[in-house]
Amino acid sequence: MHARTPLAFLATRTHAGSCSASCQPTPRAPFLLGLFQPLCGRSGGIRLGRHWTLRRCRPAPAAIRSAHSAARPHSAPAAGAPCRPPGAPCRPPCAPCRRPCAAPRGAGRRDGAMAGSMARAALRRGGIGRRLARPPALGGRAAAAGWSGPAAGGAVQYCAELVRKRDYEGFLCSLLLPVESRTSAFALRAFNVELAQIKDSITQKATGLMRMQFWRDAVEDIYSDNPPHQPVAAELWRAVKRHNLTKMWFMKIIDEREKNLDDRPYRNIQELETYAENTQSALLYLTLETLGVRDIHADHAASHIGKAQGIVTCLRATPYHCTRQKVFLPMDICMLHGVSQEDFIRGKQEKNVRDVIYDIASQAHIHLEHARSFSKKVPVKAYPAFFCTVALDDYLYNMRKVDFNIFHPSLQKKSTLLPLYLYIRSWKKTY
Repeated sequence: MHARTPLAFLATRTHAGSCSASCQPTPRAPFLLGLFQPLCGRSGGIRLGRHWTLRRCRPAPAAIRSAHSAARPHSAPAAGAPCRPPGAPCRPPCAPCRRPCAAPRGAGRRDGAMAGSMARAALRRGGIGRRLARPPALGGRAAAAGWSGPAAGGAVQYCAELVRKRDYEGFLCSLLLPVESRTSAFALRAFNVELAQIKDSITQKATGLMRMQFWRDAVEDIYSDNPPHQPVAAELWRAVKRHNLTKMWFMKIIDEREKNLDDRPYRNIQELETYAENTQSALLYLTLETLGVRDIHADHAASHIGKAQGIVTCLRATPYHCTRQKVFLPMDICMLHGVSQEDFIRGKQEKNVRDVIYDIASQAHIHLEHARSFSKKVPVKAYPAFFCTVALDDYLYNMRKVDFNIFHPSLQKKSTLLPLYLYIRSWKKTY
């Protein structure tokens, strides 16, 4: 056995009056209030005042009206008189007279401004951080279906939220990209997430092949200026138009994901590296194109970083796959140390099992060091695309701390300091 060396690596609010039985209030979501404010104003039936909801009061049925009158005797006011005595608190119209009550002067403006500020805060929490320029209008089927204006911003939000939930580290890395490339990076990573989750969401291979064919046809339609009515595909079309992305890389990702639908382990480490090259590295090539970088040294670095990321992803997913009675680690390394798939499924932590993990992790570390060996030749403009190395270094370091025990609980937790590490790396302008 070779010597092991350490790696250097909204609550509902009813009206104040007693006509709440005839009203149907809507939950007061700050985000929705902020959207409806510029559309409806003060007289469009959707008020943003403190005691108003998003829907008008409906006329009370006769039974409710009679019960209302019995519970609180009411006499109809004279013509032109208000529906409340002087000094009484403002309330919505009551059931018998249906006369509106005047709101305090300036209340609508104050509450409307508050709702707008809350909506802007909700958008900032969505992860984009600043208002993005409206993308160009779609053509073809998407334009006929109405994909323009607000729907375009909805596609960006959909992609960003999908990446945040399914690829949190990629989401953080995308936030550090220049603003002109950020939305395109979200679209690329959302496309990768859509393909990656097909394998885990199907029970029959035929279903997975049909979904892969959908995305293959979608890419063809995108390059024919006829994107399908799907948020990721629509935003991907805009990314292609903005940055003239290469179609070949999309097809390589789809083809390799399709081959990987078979539940079989990799025969050797080279097969795992080929899979990582055609998926993770291809995604980095496209990210470089969104940054306007087309450089052979940057592509060389992206190739090695993508392979390292594919290897680390395989290691990180091993505990999850073992719970489903599956192991995808390279068979040649397992056989070299006399470890069977059953050993991983049972969660054994013997030395030979940790040696398998050490050998695979060492290969990822070698790729990272190789990518950094010619960093001086890589354009500085390409560095933001390679910030994913921060998460890889962090995982490999934590694995070394637990002596390459792949099942250790600490390896399954999110790194709370990862955003700080990413910011420091971006400040140093290195990968």
